[in-house]
Order: sequence, then C-alpha cells, then structure tokens
Amino acid sequence: MSEIKESDLPSIGKKFTLELDSNDKLVIVIHFSGEREVFKFTKDSDEPISVTRLTDEEARQIGAILAGTYFQPVIEEKQKLMMKNVTMEWIKVTPDSLLANKKIEELDIRKMTGVSITTIIRGETVLPNPPPHEVIKPHDTIIIIGNNEQIKNFISTFDIKQPVENDRQ
Repeated sequence: MSEIKESDLPSIGKKFTLELDSNDKLVIVIHFSGEREVFKFTKDSDEPISVTRLTDEEARQIGAILAGTYFQPVIEEKQKLMMKNVTMEWIKVTPDSLLANKKIEELDIRKMTGVSITTIIRGETVLPNPPPHEVIKPHDTIIIIGNNEQIKNFISTFDIKQPVENDRQ
C-alpha cells in the first residue's frame, strides 16, 4: 500500500496525493467549503487525464461505497470459510422494539449476545461503524454480524419478530 502524502493549501484546504500500483497518481483536494476535487495523473504526465468535482455529500456517499458499506467483494477462497463462520443479518427496528430509542452502549449488545452492529441505515443515510453513543431509532435498519449462535442469541434477547428485512435497499 502506498503512502498518502498530505499538504496544506493556504486559503483552499488540504491536498492528498496517492501513488497507485499502476504508478499513476490520484490527487484529492478538499476545499474548506467541503467541495472535493479528484485529479488522476498518468505516470508520465503533469496534466491530469481526468478531474472530478464532488459536493461534500457526494464525496461521503462515494467514500462509503469505496469503504465497502454498500457492497464488499469477498475473495473466493475466503468466502467459504466466512460463510461457514460468520453471518450478517439485516434487522428492521420497529417502533415497539426493545432496541428503539436506545444508545448502542446502553443496550450492551456485544457483551450480552456477541454480535456487533456494523451499520445503521436511517432513510437515505448510512452510518458505517456507528459509535457507542449513537441512538437506534424506530424504522432504522441495523446490520449485525456474528456467528450463527450469536445471531440467534441476539434475536432471542431482543425479541426480534422478523430478523431479515426482505426489501433491502
């Protein structure tokens, strides 16, 4: 993995430069306004071959995609082992749920059941790796991960009626 070089751009923001395995370069400029610019340079050119401008919200959505929040490919040889040992479950939080309107830390989910909440989907907002002080709200969809026994324990402990949300967004 390449080192990311960071530099200040006075009155503009910050610049991050990453040399790719192909020897091309990506330069990302984050403006104080929140706007992002992504420049791609080939190894033998000082002029960018492409420039993409993004709003703060667009950049965050793309960042979530790149981080694997929406989809994470699995290397084939690891897939069988993962499927055997780990389960991810999507849970729709109903208004009368034991989870509703409570902080993650207050519920002590990992200690009680062994599962971890990896993501909260709240309408159009995706919260990957939510902090312990995050409140789970009615109508949120939470994604949990654990082994089969831990998932069953979670469903039983928190009296989940329909663990799988069939209309995943």
